[in-house]
Amino acid sequence: MIDLIINNLYNVRNNIEQTEVLVTSIKEKERVFKFSSVETKDHLYNIYNDRLDFSIYRGDHFEGLAEVVEEMKNSDLENIRLSYIDGIKKSCSIFSSEDYSIILGIIFYDN
Repeated sequence: MIDLIINNLYNVRNNIEQTEVLVTSIKEKERVFKFSSVETKDHLYNIYNDRLDFSIYRGDHFEGLAEVVEEMKNSDLENIRLSYIDGIKKSCSIFSSEDYSIILGIIFYDN
């Protein structure tokens, strides 16, 4: 089930409205998110901007990383929720408003 959710998120990643609908539908399901926490925008931006710089330097770029960093930079949100879904083939990190009403972006990782 988790891999199906990640695949669905991957398939709609370029359509923010469909992504928001999908995240809204899964946020209440038990055991979908391996973890979820709220941090300040500045804190998460600094961490993931550094990861972007490092990944560009190393040449190993995760899909969605640059878009998430840009959205965080331009966001008016004070706090951002980071939620992680761990699948068998892929995993992903979802960056959103605290209540998931605004999705900033998703980073996808191959396992």
